[in-house]
Amino acid sequence: MSAEIGTLSGWFALASIPLAGAAGWITRRFIKGRLRLRMRPHYVLGYAALCFAIVHLSLSTGATSGADTTGVWLATLALLGLGWQALVGSNLQSPGDYRGALRRWHLVTFVAVSFFAVGHVMLNR
Repeated sequence: MSAEIGTLSGWFALASIPLAGAAGWITRRFIKGRLRLRMRPHYVLGYAALCFAIVHLSLSTGATSGADTTGVWLATLALLGLGWQALVGSNLQSPGDYRGALRRWHLVTFVAVSFFAVGHVMLNR
C-alpha cells in the first residue's frame, strides 16, 4: 500500500511542477488585483509539489536498491531545487528592488527542476 502511495505522490509532484508554473504565469499576466491574493494558486501548487516530493522520497527510499544511480541523483537535485524554489518564492512575496533578480532565479530553477524530475522519471520508472 505504501509503495502505491509513494508512486502516486511522485506522479503528483511531477504534475504539480508545470501546473504551478502555468498558474504563476497566468495569474501574473491575466488576473488583476493584489499580487498575494491572485498568486495563491501558484503558491499552493508550488508547496504541494514540494510536499508530494517529500512524501515520495519518504515512501520510496526502500525501493532504491535496483534504481539507476543517475536517476536517484537527478531526483535529489530536483528535491533540493524544489526547496530552493520555496525559499526564493517566499522571498518574492516581500517588496524590494531585488525582486527582478529573484524572479529570474525562480524561473531558472523551475527549468532545472523540470529537467531533473523528467530525467529521474525516464531513468527510474
